[in-house]
Amino acid sequence: MCPKKTSRLFALLLTLLLVGIYAGASAEVGVSDTSVVVGCSNSLSGPLAFTGTELIKFGTELYFNHINEKGGIHGRKLTLKTYDDAYDPTKAVSNTKKLVMQDGVFCILSPQGSSPIFATLEYLEQEKVPLIFPFQGSPLQGKTIFTSFTSYPKETEIVLHWLVEKKGFKRIGMIYQDDKYGHLYRDQALETLKSMGMELVALESVKRGAIDLSAQMAKLGQANLDALCVVLVPGPAAMVIKEAKKAGWTNTKLVASGPVTDEKFIVLAGGESDGVWGFSLWPDPVHSQRPAMVEYRKILEKYAPGHAANRYSLFGYFYAKAFCEALQRAGKDLTRESMIKAAEGIQNWENGIITPVSFSETDHAAQEDGFMVEVKGNVFKPISGWLSLEKGKLTERPLGE
Repeated sequence: MCPKKTSRLFALLLTLLLVGIYAGASAEVGVSDTSVVVGCSNSLSGPLAFTGTELIKFGTELYFNHINEKGGIHGRKLTLKTYDDAYDPTKAVSNTKKLVMQDGVFCILSPQGSSPIFATLEYLEQEKVPLIFPFQGSPLQGKTIFTSFTSYPKETEIVLHWLVEKKGFKRIGMIYQDDKYGHLYRDQALETLKSMGMELVALESVKRGAIDLSAQMAKLGQANLDALCVVLVPGPAAMVIKEAKKAGWTNTKLVASGPVTDEKFIVLAGGESDGVWGFSLWPDPVHSQRPAMVEYRKILEKYAPGHAANRYSLFGYFYAKAFCEALQRAGKDLTRESMIKAAEGIQNWENGIITPVSFSETDHAAQEDGFMVEVKGNVFKPISGWLSLEKGKLTERPLGE
């Protein structure tokens, strides 16, 4: 080959190489012209297997299927990469690193569990990977973090104010899981009651995976409580109900924490749960006739015929929908930065499921309220309106069901 042709060929190859390098450098991780890849480490086995499976398989993935069938977001189909951490923080870290380094995900969407999620925070922040709508109740903060439901400390404040101010309860106790999840409720309860000149009359902890709560329940039974706040996962929480019934408790109201306020908890209690109170974030997934809830059940039936609606799949569905709202607003030129900016621009988003959602540059919390429910005929029924705290005062608004 003559020197002139060789020179031209070299110049062409160099140009193509530089174009390729530039395109690669400008493209966002996890984003192509035809797809957006997001990731999640979740409990698909272990003590929260039901929660994780419902959230991912019958919530997030289900809504993604619905969107993909309609053409995706700005022509991009949504793909969810998921690994099982069995509610183990060490596995959650390993899975998250795999999602970021090997799978190249755009963001982490709806992982589960306070302890597993806390274990991944430093790494995600270091890699500048957005953490979007995790299923946990810690009051997380950060430019790349958007939280989902009402934080556990905020829930604790609301519930205690309601028990004291609306129900006149004075002797309140707590049984809690001895980890990050349980400590968030315990510590806030101690602080909130102290501010009201009160204290937790009785306090018992439960190790993760415990199968016998008889000793703790025996101590609590001697405390003459008006209410016992139950801060556990569904299995142990159901044991509390059974032990209370066995011991003949009649004067103590059991109050389930938000993560336990689901019909699966009722089923595990073996029909013994009537009268239990709880803090709920969602309309009744089975019976609500809100148009958005009817749509949720129709989409669930389409992609998972015969599968029962519940609050965990509703969480996955709703926050996949909220994530898609942010992607839609971010436009065709999708980057992590443009998605965050678009999400921060969401104001009073009327979603038809929870109260209107708003974000800002300084507020990345999707929800800060909830309502009290009671188990009646093996179903959670509302016994209050939407409850929130405004400048330390309990406020109540109609549910609008």
